[in-house]
Amino acid sequence: MSTRYLVLGTVVCLLLYAPGLSAQTAPSPSTPDGWQLQVVPYLWGSGLDGGVGIGARTVDVDASFRNILDHLHFAAMGLVEAQRDQLVILGDTIYTDVRGQRATPGPLFSGVSPEQRLFILTPEAGYRLLNTEGASLDVVGGIRLWHLNSELNFQPGILPALNLEASRNWVDAIVGLRATRDLPRNWWARAYGDLGGGGSNFTYQIVGTAGLDIHERYALNFAYRYLSVDYDKDNFLFDTAMKGPLFGFTIKF
Repeated sequence: MSTRYLVLGTVVCLLLYAPGLSAQTAPSPSTPDGWQLQVVPYLWGSGLDGGVGIGARTVDVDASFRNILDHLHFAAMGLVEAQRDQLVILGDTIYTDVRGQRATPGPLFSGVSPEQRLFILTPEAGYRLLNTEGASLDVVGGIRLWHLNSELNFQPGILPALNLEASRNWVDAIVGLRATRDLPRNWWARAYGDLGGGGSNFTYQIVGTAGLDIHERYALNFAYRYLSVDYDKDNFLFDTAMKGPLFGFTIKF
């Protein structure tokens, strides 16, 4: 219940931000004809906290980014944003292959080595509700597509060694808000939040970003991201929170 209150509180804060945008006295900036495109490759220093299970066996994972980085085999992450007039299109992609992060197997085994190959694709489209000089507010909606391959290799203890493997695909429908405000000296700030469900019981995401324009076509992004999902179906558990700092480099076209 506290998770839902946290998400609702974030959405309310974004909504409260909207009157401040409409109160701006400066006229709305003109939008250039044609599409504006941004590509943002990034690195998310995400830790993982929660429960992972296959069949009747579950483990508690509490791995910091440093622990995950020590066991990271491959990762690819990137965001694409396109805008034309009031139309906003977003596409976010995450792929990670992590093997052997820290986990607790319970009293029946001496240890466990989880392996997670996770792919998340989040396409969204939305409308720019408010657009004043130096500030904007977007409402967006879309889906979050998950593909997870999970392996749990239990070391012998009271019970003999056990190796389990399963994969699941699911899709969640999501809605969200995104508010952006320009700051002095080429800095800007952005708050984003979404929530949804369908394939999972519930998922939500909160992202706070500070950006610095270093050129008319380039910017640095510094953010903190929190992504939670509660999937517990068909003898497969992935009830986790992924959280940590994010660094990105924006290329504008």
